[in-house]
Amino acid sequence: MEKLLPLIHPPIETYQGSSFILGIILAYENIANAYYNNYINLECNNTNDIHNISLEFANISWDNYRMSGIAEMNLYHIANIPQNKFVDFIKERIDQGNYIIIYCIDEYYLSYTSCYKKHHNSHDTYIYGYNESHFFIMAYKNGKLQKIHVPFKEIEEGLFSLLSNHCDLSFCTFRPNHAINVQANLCQIKQEFCNYLHSIDSNTLPNNKIYGINTYDVLSNCIKSFFNANPKTGIDLRPFRLLWEHKKLMRNHLIKYSEIAFIEDNNSILLFDETEQTANMIFKLMIKYNITYNANLSKQTLELIDVLKEKEVNYLEPLFK
Repeated sequence: MEKLLPLIHPPIETYQGSSFILGIILAYENIANAYYNNYINLECNNTNDIHNISLEFANISWDNYRMSGIAEMNLYHIANIPQNKFVDFIKERIDQGNYIIIYCIDEYYLSYTSCYKKHHNSHDTYIYGYNESHFFIMAYKNGKLQKIHVPFKEIEEGLFSLLSNHCDLSFCTFRPNHAINVQANLCQIKQEFCNYLHSIDSNTLPNNKIYGINTYDVLSNCIKSFFNANPKTGIDLRPFRLLWEHKKLMRNHLIKYSEIAFIEDNNSILLFDETEQTANMIFKLMIKYNITYNANLSKQTLELIDVLKEKEVNYLEPLFK
């Protein structure tokens, strides 16, 4: 027997948790428009440490979808599930239409990881189906986000091996709501673009996060701090990949906005191709740095970030004053 829940390969791959949830959202026609209503604004930590910036799309956490009624979530503690019943328990959840979000699993036991049988490393993983002997998961393999299958035993051992040191070890289920119909919301899309331009977030309580256009300044400061320390070590590529993915999604959202706002001639969409190209160039420069350790690449990167920020403001402000 095989049971696979719908899952589309997402247009973002930087963080596998966010990518997995978006792949679910896009797989269900009745909630797919939640994509257009979100994935516009950015947030990051207020930091000078590039490895701690956590640049990410704002308000797209699993819990955001639960609170908005788009999905139902339930929490289960591993200590409450006998190990010899675990596989059947997960299969039963999947049979009920639940995707499995595992927050913490030891990659030492997972054959698709570089840690397999080498060293212990806790990570997250995501299950969307099963067959007679394997779970189907979305995870990184060989540096790429992929749909792969893993023997039941690997998931079981990877979880229960952590139980002695994590008495509160748990996982969540995520089940899309089939009883709603999400529409692309013109007002919400416009508000999200305005929030991005004005570096605010209207959906959360005050916190230490930086939003929108101001995330450029944080990223620039992190780059300066990193290269001033002259570490000659690898730089975290995730914020640069996320920046590039953001520009791809922004262009896609502008197209949708133009359709529902009946804007026939929107030059900003064509101009936004330039921002995607610039962001991709920034990402590639940092990949090159991780190969060459050439610190001179930082100057070009910082200049391109300033150019990218200016282009975005000039393209978006006429549409979202």
